[in-house]
Amino acid sequence: MKKIIIGLISNLAAILLAEYLISGFQVVNNWQGFAIVVILFTIANSFVLPMLRFVLKPLIWLTAGLLALALNAALIYIVDILSAGITISGLIPLILATIVIGMVNATFAYGAKAFK
Repeated sequence: MKKIIIGLISNLAAILLAEYLISGFQVVNNWQGFAIVVILFTIANSFVLPMLRFVLKPLIWLTAGLLALALNAALIYIVDILSAGITISGLIPLILATIVIGMVNATFAYGAKAFK
């Protein structure tokens, strides 16, 4: 339960920062739509991504982690498709948002492990 709460907070901060820094990555202004985006992204990061990483682990090693970046980008794009609350206009904003969100999530994960 603690991991999911940290994931929610981490994704909230990551999506806010990505929206602030990247033109072409926009989230709706109402809190309901934003909450749906954060919840969908947290579900994707908490349940779907670990399964995909487990299955594709050899390919991730062979591509030196680039496949992991592509998986993260694919999940962000799927959240974009499933939710009307997020709009990504183009490949460059998607890649940049993937990098920003990944860095914020990694920072939160490192911080959570440090205070365990």
